[in-house]
Amino acid sequence: MKTKLIALLLVVSSISVFGQKKKNGTVYIDHPAIDIIYQMYDAVNTNNLEALDNLLSDDFKGVWGDEMNKDREPSTKKQFIDNIESWNTKNRYHSLKTANNAYPDAIKYNDENFKDVTLVYCWEAISGVGGMTGVKFSQRRHTQYAVNSDNKISFSRTYMNQMPFVESWRSRNNLSDGKIYSNHPNINTVRKAMHALQYGNMDHFFEAFDENAKFDGLFSDWEDEDLSMEEFKSLQADFLNNYTIQSVDNKGIKYYEFDSQRGLVQSWWRLSIVRKSDSKAIVMPVMVNHRFNDEGKIVKQFEAWNGDKL
Repeated sequence: MKTKLIALLLVVSSISVFGQKKKNGTVYIDHPAIDIIYQMYDAVNTNNLEALDNLLSDDFKGVWGDEMNKDREPSTKKQFIDNIESWNTKNRYHSLKTANNAYPDAIKYNDENFKDVTLVYCWEAISGVGGMTGVKFSQRRHTQYAVNSDNKISFSRTYMNQMPFVESWRSRNNLSDGKIYSNHPNINTVRKAMHALQYGNMDHFFEAFDENAKFDGLFSDWEDEDLSMEEFKSLQADFLNNYTIQSVDNKGIKYYEFDSQRGLVQSWWRLSIVRKSDSKAIVMPVMVNHRFNDEGKIVKQFEAWNGDKL
């Protein structure tokens, strides 16, 4: 019994030891240091370099938390301000703000190493459009700021995925992605399929497609699943029950042989139909994209036309 009691006391004692808490500072949801960060956002977004200069300490240092080069020197105050000026010059509609459903925390540590600063942890959203490239970017990032006793930002450490900006950087230079053909076997396949519609030969139309082909277009919402072959056949049969196709006339067609993805035939058509219910003649433009596999079969069709005309 005595042995069991000693063992129980040891367990309770260990729980007590490991369960102890030691406070090392205070977390604030409202704090002058947070106000400084919001002022910095305003200065960045308005390209107010004078205000930004007043908000940063002279010994400011900025680093990227995901920097792989361990020998890279932190950014100085001047470099940070120059980067903001360059960023606002090269991009449009630039915005730096607190991310949705997030807010900054100010932490005042008791630790001697942080006695002269308040740390502000922010979940941020950065967005804009490349002024040279037109590439839109929208990215979340996490930044730790240090605000000193003079209410100046003395340090920042930012963690951010750089990949969303790669396309903008690449787009500043000419970069080929394949070839464009005015004549190609895949173009012939599309022409034969589209003209088969005019003559009501659905077998000739569908022989151009792989049996697992998918179908999409402005007839569906973005979040809808692509239609299967059988689903599209049903949709097309319903269309032909209500309309008679008079003519399908090509207005332009190109084959794009991409290096980065499957080949694509893009074509434009003048579609003339008659509505059976009232014999109304309707003419409308149609744009169709067809993607091909290596066997020369269509694996994806996307069509765009104004459904209001129907």
